[in-house]
Amino acid sequence: MAPGQDWTPFRPYAGYLHVVPRLAAEVVVRFFAVADYAQAMTVLACAGVAVVAVLTFHCAQAVTQNVWIRGAWAAIPVFVNVGAIETLGNFANFHWYLLWLAPWLLIKPAKSVAGAIGLFTAASLTSLTEIISIVFVPLFFFRWKDRAYWPARIGLAIGLACQVSATLSYPRSGVGSDPIDPLSVIYGWFINTAGPIAYGNPQHITQQIINFGAAPIVIVSIVMAVVVAAVIILGTRRDRRLAGLFIAASAVVWAACVVVTPTKYFDYAHFSSDDWKELFTFSRYSVVPTMFVLGVVPILASAVKRVSPKAPFAVLIGFALMLMTMYFPAWTVRDSGPVWADNVMIGKTQCATGGIEYFVVPTSPSFYGGNVPIPCRLVQQNQ
Repeated sequence: MAPGQDWTPFRPYAGYLHVVPRLAAEVVVRFFAVADYAQAMTVLACAGVAVVAVLTFHCAQAVTQNVWIRGAWAAIPVFVNVGAIETLGNFANFHWYLLWLAPWLLIKPAKSVAGAIGLFTAASLTSLTEIISIVFVPLFFFRWKDRAYWPARIGLAIGLACQVSATLSYPRSGVGSDPIDPLSVIYGWFINTAGPIAYGNPQHITQQIINFGAAPIVIVSIVMAVVVAAVIILGTRRDRRLAGLFIAASAVVWAACVVVTPTKYFDYAHFSSDDWKELFTFSRYSVVPTMFVLGVVPILASAVKRVSPKAPFAVLIGFALMLMTMYFPAWTVRDSGPVWADNVMIGKTQCATGGIEYFVVPTSPSFYGGNVPIPCRLVQQNQ
C-alpha cells in the first residue's frame, strides 16, 4: 500500500518468505488504481495457477510423452474442488500450488541452457514462496550424478536456505497450540482426501459422517486403495515409484500442516456430532493432499494400457468427469463480500470530506475480521 517505500518481496511474513505473492503485490500497487487492487490480485493469482498447470504439463514429459495423461495432471491444480474454497484466486494461499509443482520440477531434466535457467528460476521461486517444499529434498538423490537434474535442485536449495534464515530470524508466532490426538492426523488425511473427491463440500461429508459414521470415508478410501493396487500390479516400475511418491507426499504434507498448526478443528478423533456440525470444514490444508491423491489416477491410465489399448482413454474420460462433478458447482467462502472496490469508493468519499488521514477497508471473508488501513493521500494520488 506504499509503493514508494521499501522493496518488499524478501520481507518475511509469519516466519516465512512469500516472494511470488509479494512480487505480484509490487506490480499491482504500481500499475493499478486502489479500487482495482482486489480484482488485479485475483486475476494474477488465477494466472499463476495457469502457469503451474502449464509447467506441470511440460515437466510431465519426464514421465510420459502421452499428451492426454500429461493434460490430466495439468488439470488437477485448476479443477481440484477444495482449491475454490479459499486458495484459487487468493495469493495468500498460492504457495500450495507451488508445493504441487515442486516434485515435477525436480524430476524434469534440463535439455538446454534455456531449460536449465527456466527450471532453476521456477524452483527458486517455489522454495522462496513455500517452505514446505523442503519435504521434496529426498528427490535430490534421484539420478544423483546426472547434471541435467541439478538446475532445479540448486534453485530449490537456495530458496530453502533463505527460508530457513527467515524462520530463524523472524520466528512464526500465533499458531495453534491445541493438543491433537495422533489418530486425528491419520483420520484427517483420509477425510481431507477421500472427502473432497467423493462428497465435494464439507456440509455433505458432515451429514454423511453424522448419519453413517466412518463408513462413507472407508468406502471411498477402499476405492482409492484399489486404484493404487492396480497401479502396483499393472504399472511399470516408474508408475509404481511415481504413485508411491504422490501418496507419500499427500500424507506427509497433511501431517506437516497439522503438526505445525495444531488446532481443535483438526482433532477428528474426539469430535462429537455437534463438533462435526460446528467445527468441520475443508480448508487450504486440504488442497495439496487431495491433488497428490488425484495424481494417481492418470498413472492408472498409463498402467492399464497393458489390459487394452483403449483402457487409458476410458480412465481419462472417467477422470475428466470426476473432476467436473467434483468442482461444479464451486463452493467458496469469499463470494459474499465485503467487496473491496465498493469500500474503497466509500473511503474516497470520506477522504474528500476532510478530517481523516486514512480509511479502513474490511477484507474477505468477513468472519476473519481483517481490514486494511488506506491513507487518503494514496487514493487521491491514484485518481
